[in-house]
Amino acid sequence: MSPKEKQCNVENCSNLSKKTVSREKAGSAMKQAGLNLDIRDKVTKVHLCAEHYRKIKKQLKKDREIERLRWG
Repeated sequence: MSPKEKQCNVENCSNLSKKTVSREKAGSAMKQAGLNLDIRDKVTKVHLCAEHYRKIKKQLKKDREIERLRWG
């Protein structure tokens, strides 16, 4: 693994990261998807493998739609 490659931040996952999401947004979506994060306190971005990103992608989309409706 090269220095730029990161591992997925979901507990018990050792796959390489494909996407990053802000910790703030990922926190709520991960809880609703039933996944636990394994990260330090001062981390601002969450690294996710393709499999786990797929699981929270729909929830992130719903969150964005709700946020847009509040501004509408």
